[in-house]
Amino acid sequence: MAQAQTQTGAAPIGFIVKFRGGGPIARAQVLAARGELAQAQRQVEVQLGRQTWAAGLCFDRFTVGGAEIVLRTCEAVAASERNAVQQSWGARLRAMRAVEYVDANATVAQQRAPG
Repeated sequence: MAQAQTQTGAAPIGFIVKFRGGGPIARAQVLAARGELAQAQRQVEVQLGRQTWAAGLCFDRFTVGGAEIVLRTCEAVAASERNAVQQSWGARLRAMRAVEYVDANATVAQQRAPG
């Protein structure tokens, strides 16, 4: 199955997200910016697991300096569905009061199939 997904161009979709305010994910960004990456990552992962809005999103990494979080779809997305899924998640994230901005992240994925 994994081989079939790779051959069809399936890969996770990533988003660079900047959270604001005093919520737990915004606080995790502050921790990451201070270099406390392991604690910050645990905090984000716990929150993603608790928040119904985040079902289907996983933590990928913090950007350099911890200013932003890269979230990705937990499951690979087929090439034919990438645009719709990217637009849907982007709109959902942008609609959140705690999100300052969100951009698609083209660098999350993509292991190329040999060939």
